[in-house]
Amino acid sequence: MYDYKQILSEIHAHGRFSGTPCLDRMRALLAALGNPQKKLQFVHIAGTNGKGSTAVLSASALQHAGYKTGLFTSPYIMDFCERICINGENIPQDALCRTAAKVLEVERSLHLPEGEAICEFEFTTACAMLYFAQQHCDIVVLEVGLGGRFDATNVIDPPEVCIMTHVALDHMAVLGNTVEEIAVDKSHIVKSGSILVNYPAQKESVNEILQKRCYDMRAKYVQAPVPEVTNCSLEGTDCVIDGHPIHLRLVGRHQADNAAAAYAALRVLREKGWHISDEIIAEAFAAAVMPARQEVIQTDPLLMIDGAHNVDGVTALCETLDRMLPSGGISLVLGMVADKQYEACIQMLGRRADAVYAVQPEGSRALSSRELASTVREFSPYVNVFDCGDVPSALKRAIRSAQEEEAVIICGSLYVAGEAKNALKEGII
Repeated sequence: MYDYKQILSEIHAHGRFSGTPCLDRMRALLAALGNPQKKLQFVHIAGTNGKGSTAVLSASALQHAGYKTGLFTSPYIMDFCERICINGENIPQDALCRTAAKVLEVERSLHLPEGEAICEFEFTTACAMLYFAQQHCDIVVLEVGLGGRFDATNVIDPPEVCIMTHVALDHMAVLGNTVEEIAVDKSHIVKSGSILVNYPAQKESVNEILQKRCYDMRAKYVQAPVPEVTNCSLEGTDCVIDGHPIHLRLVGRHQADNAAAAYAALRVLREKGWHISDEIIAEAFAAAVMPARQEVIQTDPLLMIDGAHNVDGVTALCETLDRMLPSGGISLVLGMVADKQYEACIQMLGRRADAVYAVQPEGSRALSSRELASTVREFSPYVNVFDCGDVPSALKRAIRSAQEEEAVIICGSLYVAGEAKNALKEGII
């Protein structure tokens, strides 16, 4: 029997991409496991940004309505087990070990074509499907990992409802160089007879692509209502969705749009016979939390963690900073990966910062702190820039330098967010 450290090593030993983009490997693996996905009902969520928040809101409402609700998200922030949850509880480490050991056993019996292998996300998705089926979940909220067409989650039969969150530029090397190309790939979560709920603030060309996909697949297209935002603060977001007042603990105006998409999907489920009242939705939305999404850790000085790692996400963060911290006094603990549009993100963030503490996230894709610091100095020559190397060192310096009513914002990568949360938990700051 594997222990937790050993099983994580086995999981991470799988490649990020392994072979031709296709669903054949995933189908073969699940078939060898007895097709656990066919025993489950799903809410399937794709999009560039907002998937995680929309998934958490949807799962919270289903759980509050009394359904045993699975939730599959990625990536994790602090612990791998965060990716597979039931009713808000992470899969126990011993359960992950048993489940992953079974998937490993089955994987080794597969006869895949030469050059093909199960990648890490496929493996993890299979673990989630097997665990949710073993635990007899009533419904699973399933977040797409990358794109849609060949994403490992897209092996499911038509779900109860699909949701498309905001589509923007990210992963262009895999999905396409324009928002429209990316939307085409993501639209393939729509299957024959599906129902697609579309984000309320989508680019019109994306709306047209999604509508065409629904028409071609004889699927139903539902446009989520535009929310009326009544208040935005560090305590959360208040809005009105289709006449219903909603309070969110999630910070940022964009979270109202995510909530509207989740609300519209839950209304679709209600029409299909799921018992989810508007009162339950409001209660569940108010209770939902999402780590590392403009997450406020403390005030005076303000300490916020945000995992935004592409232009669209950083734009949302900058809107919050402009609205809530107009007088400045902002220090950034900033780290990014090299395969993102990091220069555009650094330009936006640098214009709002008084100081930047550059760090290098863990992982082979990381942008070095030296290169990041150099880029900040190039675009924002009047900003104080410190090359700190690692997250704990940068956090210590930034927090010690911050005065009351100033802010320390940890951002640029979910890897950085996770390292910061672990550092804070361990009390080394």
